[in-house]
Amino acid sequence: MDNRYQQYRQTELATANRGKVLLMLYSGAITFLTKAKLYMERKDFENKSRFIIKSLNIIEELNVSLDMQKGQEIAKNLKSIYHFIERYLSQANTENDPKKIEKVIEMLNSLKSAFEEILQNPEHQEAQNINKKEQVESCIKKFV
Repeated sequence: MDNRYQQYRQTELATANRGKVLLMLYSGAITFLTKAKLYMERKDFENKSRFIIKSLNIIEELNVSLDMQKGQEIAKNLKSIYHFIERYLSQANTENDPKKIEKVIEMLNSLKSAFEEILQNPEHQEAQNINKKEQVESCIKKFV
């Protein structure tokens, strides 16, 4: 059963557009951090760390996939946000601070909402490939 689910997810990722993949990554990181917070509260430090690491892996993937050439200022801002999140999550992990995890979840939800807004607006279809800098920038600036 698990193998079929993994195959489905791989197929879904391979056929998804760039915007949908971005939203899936944000959702995955949020889900993992929610689990990490739950395990932190239960004092299950092994699972807490495991889910924080999973979310850090997603943040790193988001970071390395930024197109600094096309994204310019937006990509630079996102890179700064992702680096901040990485440091903050590392602190949350070592300090066992659920409030820091909540803050990161809040940030990721804000970013996810901004991209959902862009991707759902038919006037902004170019943003699927992050080509129209002004449109993306105006949405991102609300949260940066």
